[in-house]
Amino acid sequence: MIPSRFWPWVQVGVAFLIQATGAGALSYSYSVIAVPLAETFEPSRMVLMLGLTCMTLGAGFVSPMAGIAIDRLSLKLIMVAAILMTALGYVGLSLAAAMWQVPLIYGVLLSFGYVLLGPLCASTLLTRWFHENRGMALGIAAAGTSFGGFLYPPLIQALTELVGWREGLRWVALCIAATALPVWLLAVDHPTRKGFEPTADGGAQAPDASGRFSSTYAIIRHRSFWMIALVVTLMFGCFTATMGNIVPFALDVGATREQGAMMISNIALSAIAGTLFFGWLSDRFDVRLALAGLISIMALALTCFWGTPDFPRLALGSLVLGLGSGGMLPVWSALLGQVYGALNYGRVMGLMSPILLPFNLLTPPLTGWIRDVTGAYHWAFVAFVALLCLAVLMIPLIERSDGNRAVPAAAG
Repeated sequence: MIPSRFWPWVQVGVAFLIQATGAGALSYSYSVIAVPLAETFEPSRMVLMLGLTCMTLGAGFVSPMAGIAIDRLSLKLIMVAAILMTALGYVGLSLAAAMWQVPLIYGVLLSFGYVLLGPLCASTLLTRWFHENRGMALGIAAAGTSFGGFLYPPLIQALTELVGWREGLRWVALCIAATALPVWLLAVDHPTRKGFEPTADGGAQAPDASGRFSSTYAIIRHRSFWMIALVVTLMFGCFTATMGNIVPFALDVGATREQGAMMISNIALSAIAGTLFFGWLSDRFDVRLALAGLISIMALALTCFWGTPDFPRLALGSLVLGLGSGGMLPVWSALLGQVYGALNYGRVMGLMSPILLPFNLLTPPLTGWIRDVTGAYHWAFVAFVALLCLAVLMIPLIERSDGNRAVPAAAG
């Protein structure tokens, strides 16, 4: 029997696991899977990136409904179903007979894992279980994305070389499905089911901004909602496009396929330090400062990819990019939890996700199109740096510590 005081950290482990599975198998691995797809079906670089676009499009349809479902249904059942759908999607990819089937599989099946094996479920779970040390808990859990990025791309690359990409994807599907068991056994939807009540610093019951934003209308008319959405849109859009194209980019500038996979592992490895550092920073300083810092680091990293970099510069850029991008999920999650409260977290993230949709839809294929037209990725990375600088300039427009204002109905 696990004592009640340990159950919050068990949920951190669950959140770590699902984000390792979702990010590792979907976001980080696309660029590795894209190489054998390109060799098999010979699409243009723009068409090659349509899988990411369709997954993002599908996520836009899934997210609002998922946000409502998470606040009303069993979070454990939702996470297990998403894991099994992701495994099924990998089996579907292994059976693809034409390139058009790949975006279809990503859009119809894998979009569920993209939404539900990420911050929507993981951060909702931890926001329910934590108030004190919430940023640190979110940071540790978000390190799962880095662990998944460190694990899955080299695994897929190794299996592709050992048994071929189709058989390799089926083995990966089996690994994904196996993670459903610990999630089913250990995930707990609400802390009260284990006799635990989250407390604020000093032992008082945690205050919450949920009462102030109890309706969808109150959320969408709030300026900070739109400012956070726009900043996060630019941040995730630039990162998603970079990750989707990073191995083809590395091959273009003379690196080997193994060195391209190593760049992804570098990003994932350094992102572990980024998640922990920015999670700690979010607990102790203005969360907006952490957001500005991580975006600035990402912009600096992308300058390493300008021109025709040699491998040492590619390795340096990937390590710095990981350090900044590792803070994306814990800082975004901490900011939403602070402003809108635990009870509204799933709804707010579900409402915000479709706003991220258009830019995240366009950036991966647009990056491939820039390469097709100019013969290089240089101008895409120049544009990303400019957009990230714009995002930093928008951060002061986000109101500070809205969630700390007491609401009589919630505090009573």
